Amino acid sequence: MTDEQQESPGGGGVRLPPSMRDRIPFLLYRAAETSHTLANAMLAPLGLIARQAGILTLVTEMEPMTQKRLGDLLRIDRTTMVGLLDDLEDQGYVRRTRHPVDRRAYLIHPTESGHAAKAEAVRILDEQQRLFLSPLEAAERQQLLSLLIRLQQPPA
Repeated sequence: MTDEQQESPGGGGVRLPPSMRDRIPFLLYRAAETSHTLANAMLAPLGLIARQAGILTLVTEMEPMTQKRLGDLLRIDRTTMVGLLDDLEDQGYVRRTRHPVDRRAYLIHPTESGHAAKAEAVRILDEQQRLFLSPLEAAERQQLLSLLIRLQQPPA
């Protein structure tokens, strides 16, 4: 079989050219999409998706914050953030209050059930991470973590 005919990693039988198959950013994207899909499926019984679990984690572990700050931290655009927060509010996981200084902004606060949902979501995401990374040895998982952290640093 030629290089061009080899199956791509995680490609579900799709054959990709080497210019895609061997491109690290493309493979990172594909791995992230695979992980994200698994996370969403595992969180579904809670009525959450991964982005909402991220929102709950930030507002329960850090502090109440504005919709804009949440969007900036999670890299979620404003329109999408409003929809995610509407769903979380409808489920009783968060509440919005006017910002005490900037009346144009809202602060997002977790509710009691939001704290409970976040705790369960973290438990589920710990299992999701274990499943997703199961093809790797413990040392490889640690190395991957270290490398990904380094890639998040601004270029020198």
